[in-house]
Amino acid sequence: MRTPRPSWVVALAFALVASLAGVVAGVAGPVRAADAERAAPTVRISVMSQNIFYGGDDFDLATSDWCPKANACPQALHRLAKIIAASGADVVGVQEPERNTQRLARLLGWYADPRAHVISRFPILDPGAAGGLYTFVMPVPGHVVAVANVHLPSTPYGPYQVRKGWSRDEVMGLERTLRKKALVEVLRVLPELARGGIPVFLTGDFNSPSHLDWTPAVAEARADVPYAVDWPASRALANAGFGDSYRDVHPDPVADPGYTWSPGGPETRKHDFPDRIDWVLHAGPVTTVDSRLVGERGNSQVDLAFADPYPTDHRGVVSTFDVRAPTFRPLMSPARRRLTAGPGSVQVTYSGRGNADEKLAFQRRLGSPLLNARSTNEDPSGVLRLSTDGLGRGRYDVVMSSGGRVIYRTPVWVYPPGAGAALRTDRTTYRVGEAIRVRFDGAPGTQLDWVGLMRCGEVCPGPGSYLAYRYTRARVIGSVLFSADTYLGEGSQSWPLEPGRYIARLMDDDSYHAIGKSQVFTVIR
Repeated sequence: MRTPRPSWVVALAFALVASLAGVVAGVAGPVRAADAERAAPTVRISVMSQNIFYGGDDFDLATSDWCPKANACPQALHRLAKIIAASGADVVGVQEPERNTQRLARLLGWYADPRAHVISRFPILDPGAAGGLYTFVMPVPGHVVAVANVHLPSTPYGPYQVRKGWSRDEVMGLERTLRKKALVEVLRVLPELARGGIPVFLTGDFNSPSHLDWTPAVAEARADVPYAVDWPASRALANAGFGDSYRDVHPDPVADPGYTWSPGGPETRKHDFPDRIDWVLHAGPVTTVDSRLVGERGNSQVDLAFADPYPTDHRGVVSTFDVRAPTFRPLMSPARRRLTAGPGSVQVTYSGRGNADEKLAFQRRLGSPLLNARSTNEDPSGVLRLSTDGLGRGRYDVVMSSGGRVIYRTPVWVYPPGAGAALRTDRTTYRVGEAIRVRFDGAPGTQLDWVGLMRCGEVCPGPGSYLAYRYTRARVIGSVLFSADTYLGEGSQSWPLEPGRYIARLMDDDSYHAIGKSQVFTVIR
């Protein structure tokens, strides 16, 4: 869950075709599901979902309360790393990462995809066209599974509305327009991957109970569940082919409720409403082997218990699967999309063909010479570092070449040392209700970078005073639109903005860390 900050994945716009070829930018031909499955070895893999609570460094283990100073209690993150290692997880979808996805991975000695907020002991290959919606994990060289991770809107929270006396129809209406709506791109893209023969995992803090949990039997057994609810988010995912790994293993919600909310924390209400809102879902050639709840000592529902306090306000779920992981080559991804020019390098993970002349390099534009090239030394998969020395500002492609031609490319953007992010609105004055477009350049390119609008008095306030926000959709350069049609608020001001002076700020990865601001603009009658 989460209340005071934006924390969910909104619709992401990218051009994908409905096949394995869609994520390799048109370089490789489509692979039929039957062909992919024939080539796929069976692999056992454990996948975990874990909300780490405001980046894992705002929870004070000594007091089980807020850290006295923001981002200054890394002990919780270190404990989370030990819990993940002890859980046996191979892959973790991280919610509320706040710029700490790579930091958590480093504590474990793992790989990270900060765009999708996924960490893994196996190499990660981020297909550029996915726009952060999902990433590929490579448990066997040359073979992949897809992992997506979401954090749906936290407020208004459906069970709290039930407690207030809302009818089932009222609750269902809320869920359809809020949480189910946030899954539009997930439902459009991920099932196509599964139909193409790729094992797909979807982890997340869904901020919703499951339709598998609020059953007539549960309503009869629990006084706080007055009626059964076919919760729309989980139902839509089930209808799209996703199985719920915890319920695969623990099918009786009365005997095994599997509550993940909450082991306690600064945002947990006294006499809170317990529920199972953190899931590890699966689709495609996947068989569930086991699923366990990870949490605090003394809870009979917890399978893997750790000393109090549990360092976050969500219990974790770790599920084990047997999967058929298909071959997928070529594929390659840089660890970052925003790079700094000058002495230095970027790590590039690749899965190639192992040819003698295979290389990784930068390329300024189609047909231009390869820059800072490095040979893969006939290794069909691995990790290389490409030097950024000599690169000027601008867009480049990181490319894989073989046989004298480029067989895969993915874009990156290079900026001078010390360059910040730039924002500007398309106009300086708007009438009440007119759409406001904010252009940005130099964003970090993570899934939950966001632009917020703040109203200025004599001075303009900080990021915590946002009135409206939009996610950048993992882009380094682009724009966001604030309008009656596109605005989605979570406890924010309803549209339109009132007359006054405003500013737009860019925040890094779901945090309140401002990294750029626009000029002041005005809204008038």
